Amino acid sequence: MNPGEISQGRSVLVLAVADAVALVVFVLIGVRAHHEVGALDAVMRNAVPLELSWFTVAAVTGAYRRPGLRTLLWTWVVAVPAGIVVRSLWIGSPSGLDLLTFLGVGSAFTLLFLLVARAAVGGFDPRSRRRAGRDRVEP
Repeated sequence: MNPGEISQGRSVLVLAVADAVALVVFVLIGVRAHHEVGALDAVMRNAVPLELSWFTVAAVTGAYRRPGLRTLLWTWVVAVPAGIVVRSLWIGSPSGLDLLTFLGVGSAFTLLFLLVARAAVGGFDPRSRRRAGRDRVEP
């Protein structure tokens, strides 16, 4: 393994941890805002479906193989609604129009937290995009 592979592995780990933390922060704020009793239980009920959905979809979209805004958005647009729906089915609420509201608010705030977390760890390095463009071979 050469040094470039080690540093790339570390940066992937940093991005994955940043994403996981962003989603947990979203859950913690939601649990606190709704004054849910049994905080650890509430956090687990809400975080587990979201985290599992996130990392499953991220594996398919290549969010950590090709990190960037595009793969982050593709992962977010699929994983967050899926995680929220699974969570709602597991817990039994919300449903109907309340679920649509929850999807909208949850999607907006998770995206905000993910973008902030990625920016905080340097997940949007414009130099990496330029390098990738130079290395590309045109047909």
